[in-house]
Amino acid sequence: MSTASDERPCPVCGSREYEPYLPERIDPKAISEQTYASRKNPEFMRHRLVHCPACDVVYTPRPPASGYLEEQYAQAAYGSGEEARCAAQTYARILGPYLGGMPDFGLAVEVGAGNGAFLRHLRDAGFAQVTGIEPSDSAINAAASDVRPMLRRGVFSAEWLQGRAPALVCSFMTLEHLPSPREFVGAASAALAPGGRIALVVHDRRAWLNRALGQRSPIIDIEHLQLFSRRSVQALLEGAGFVDVSIKAFSNSYPPSYWLRLTPLPVCLKNAAGRLIKRMGLEKIRVTLPVGNIFVTGRKIGREVEHETEDQRERQPVQ
Repeated sequence: MSTASDERPCPVCGSREYEPYLPERIDPKAISEQTYASRKNPEFMRHRLVHCPACDVVYTPRPPASGYLEEQYAQAAYGSGEEARCAAQTYARILGPYLGGMPDFGLAVEVGAGNGAFLRHLRDAGFAQVTGIEPSDSAINAAASDVRPMLRRGVFSAEWLQGRAPALVCSFMTLEHLPSPREFVGAASAALAPGGRIALVVHDRRAWLNRALGQRSPIIDIEHLQLFSRRSVQALLEGAGFVDVSIKAFSNSYPPSYWLRLTPLPVCLKNAAGRLIKRMGLEKIRVTLPVGNIFVTGRKIGREVEHETEDQRERQPVQ
């Protein structure tokens, strides 16, 4: 057990005691505009990682400066339009059953919105106003013309909301990238309307596939400043005052080329398999796999809602 007062404390519970997990593995020459890009080829670089026994999160105690990260994400390449649409459809499906108890359908905010693919689903669900916050210029420039006005460049803060209280704050595959997830979740809790909801998607480091791949799992990445488990993400939300916290594993649907890119196979084999996929005309099909991602949601105290049955929830999907 180690204690280091000059390092970042645990980003979930604030403890300064940790156990070694993985040493640093970074090649400065390999860092490029793809390093902080969405849905890239795995590079298997990482910061030094430690494990917090108090809440079970794995994190880097010495992350890059926030200014450096903002600059890297702003300049990152973006080329995952079709994959973003696939992800948005999945997130809409799993979020839909939880919208029945919303306090209203005024404002919905997505943090780390990418090209805004999910914003359409929020708009179609009936929210009067939809805003996506995204740090990458390339991602915003890739947005469709009807979505781009809903996107704002930057990082989430209370100033973005200008005193408005959203009914929903969601953030998918973003929490691992934030220098202070506890600060983000706390700010979301403070900003939400009474009875409002937070919705997150994160990697589960303890899922069977990530445990089987070990250091070759694509979630072990220089972008990820922390890696969650069910226990740690529940502690994060409950620590911010959220109640009725629900955590569910789900499957993702993507083209075969996406799944191939994530495998730890040699590049030559990936390229050969990619050519075969194209030759066989398989680029348009969708393959659904459970790869260790979890959906997490919680409700802000302040407005009691009726507990709905699963059947009632299923009648209110996000489209």
